[in-house]
Amino acid sequence: MRLTCILKAVLFSLALSLGHAQSSDHKTFFPFRLASGDTTIVSRRDSAGSQFISLNDFLKSLHLPVFINDSTRKLESLIANQFIRFTDRNPFVVITDRTTNTSVLYQMSGSVMLKNGEYFVSAASFIPLYERITEQHLSIDSMGTMMLEEPSRTFKYSVAGIQIEKKINGSLITIQANKKLGDVESWLKPDGWLFVTIMGGKADTASINATKPFGAVRKVLAFQSPASLQLTFHVNPDVVQAETANDPASNNILISLRILSISEKEELKKKKQEIKKQQLSTRRDRWKLDVIVIDAGHGGKDPGCIGVLGTREKNIALDVALKLGSLIESNLRGVKVVYTRSSDKFVELYRRTQIANEAGGKLFISIHCNSVAHKPSPMNGFEIYLLRPGRTEDAVNVASRENAVIQLEEGYQERYQNLTEEKFIIVTMAQSAYMKQSEQFAESAAGSMAKRLRIRNSGVKQAGFYVLVGASMPNVLVELGYLSNRNEEQILRTENGQDRIADALFRGVKEYKLKYEKSLQEGIDDHLF
Repeated sequence: MRLTCILKAVLFSLALSLGHAQSSDHKTFFPFRLASGDTTIVSRRDSAGSQFISLNDFLKSLHLPVFINDSTRKLESLIANQFIRFTDRNPFVVITDRTTNTSVLYQMSGSVMLKNGEYFVSAASFIPLYERITEQHLSIDSMGTMMLEEPSRTFKYSVAGIQIEKKINGSLITIQANKKLGDVESWLKPDGWLFVTIMGGKADTASINATKPFGAVRKVLAFQSPASLQLTFHVNPDVVQAETANDPASNNILISLRILSISEKEELKKKKQEIKKQQLSTRRDRWKLDVIVIDAGHGGKDPGCIGVLGTREKNIALDVALKLGSLIESNLRGVKVVYTRSSDKFVELYRRTQIANEAGGKLFISIHCNSVAHKPSPMNGFEIYLLRPGRTEDAVNVASRENAVIQLEEGYQERYQNLTEEKFIIVTMAQSAYMKQSEQFAESAAGSMAKRLRIRNSGVKQAGFYVLVGASMPNVLVELGYLSNRNEEQILRTENGQDRIADALFRGVKEYKLKYEKSLQEGIDDHLF
């Protein structure tokens, strides 16, 4: 069923100019006609004539929830099962899917503007975002009339399908478009994967994935996100070039795949063999697991959590860190151990990863103990964390407790003020190159500890620990157990218990080292190179 909502411009230029004599822009009021009646939406035009829409009025007119946080200057709403967050003076919009709890960033062409309690966004930026999320068509004509309608299938999917043709010197991929597409980026990797990102693109991914491979194309995959459409093509190894162009006769995108001739293939093969011989040794040495950084959490004026019997987290973390380091130095030839602290001293969180990076670390292990507010508690188990936004309330609480140490740092407010949720997503994306190795070590360590300890394995989890931010290497945070649990505190505070924990962690390091260096030897982890 087609729903059409017309917003007709009513100009009050004289009255508005009096109310905004000191401003370079002016307001225009649009009556928004819905089945339930008319609603007025406030709009602005700047000195250049660009139109801005009041998010407050627009969302309320559609009976969508609006949450405003005056202290953080953010406006939040729930649109089509997507939790959307706008921030004053920020062009980035955080979009969180409530089904999967995953977040992505969408960048508008201009920043959000907060004026007199109203959040304004550029119509040119907001309309494509709203259409993408709701699959409704929203437009404003030259007379100021706004149209909102349910999409036809043609509008719903801007990309209709994929066509592959075989050519003399390769293949031609046609991305069939129902309308003019946004920016298109393509990247052909040496391993035979061609990535094509269409900003604002939308497709029936099941239909695209059913595309039959042909010619130089072996496989077609489509991935839809709120902000873009990712098309991935697995192409033949002899494809050496992928050129993207717009079809002048339509809205289609054309991708030409060029393959090598027989003589070019033979010459390329010889060159690759020579390069491989020259670089293989250097690359293996470069990524060899020769420096391990062990970070004993807390220290000095920061005791960490306190156990039922008064045990201090900082002491347990340091004792286990030193024992683990000693085992590594004694048993793993050629591996250097670097400590962020080897005594009871306070080290800022940001400085810990600085130490690791400056030492050329290849693995960063941060050691901590867990606790809950009410003691004693039956909560128990060791946990190993990866740096990603927390998925569970418990993980978020653990990270919040560990991150609270920044309040003991001088000038912490200035140092960490820019680590907003939006930028934290970017930080975790930047560390994705090390995530595979971080996960591998976490699995090895968790498996070894589960076999050798009387402490329950609570699994590998993810949370936003500041101490892991900035580590240019695989990194994990290990919570050895709960000091708020009487039994685990007894294990953690004894010499024998610490020895067993350090030994279990060491065996996890050893297992990871063997797998890691075997993958280097076989050339599996070519993304490291």
